[in-house]
Amino acid sequence: MKKTIAIVVAAAVIGCALWRLWPSSGRQAAGLAERPRLCEACGFRFQGTTEPVMVECPKCKKLAGIRVNVFVCRKCGESFEAFYTKPEDPTLRAIDPMKPPPVLLYKREGGEWDKSRKRLGEFKCPKCGSKDVGPSLPKS
Repeated sequence: MKKTIAIVVAAAVIGCALWRLWPSSGRQAAGLAERPRLCEACGFRFQGTTEPVMVECPKCKKLAGIRVNVFVCRKCGESFEAFYTKPEDPTLRAIDPMKPPPVLLYKREGGEWDKSRKRLGEFKCPKCGSKDVGPSLPKS
């Protein structure tokens, strides 16, 4: 009986170790499967794919879901929406790894779409004013 239990436990441990070591190219880490989205048409906020494509809004069903890029202040910990992104080609629905990445457009809230992220300028924390900010990391 003890030998059978030891074999089952050993097999389970080996199975878990192999699963953890297996290449994760087909898996997405927790927190990376979705990111905040905003519908440009109706203003509805929802979670959507991480791909830089337009997605359908679950509320109005229009292909108008843009990505919301959230930053975090490294000084006070405040998180805030820094800017939005969408592909220049709004009909783009999936990324083809054999083609170059899509051309993205960028804007701050209330601003105009632009091909240059640099023209958005520096970002600072809306709470403490610190410029020590950057993209938020996925929660693990």
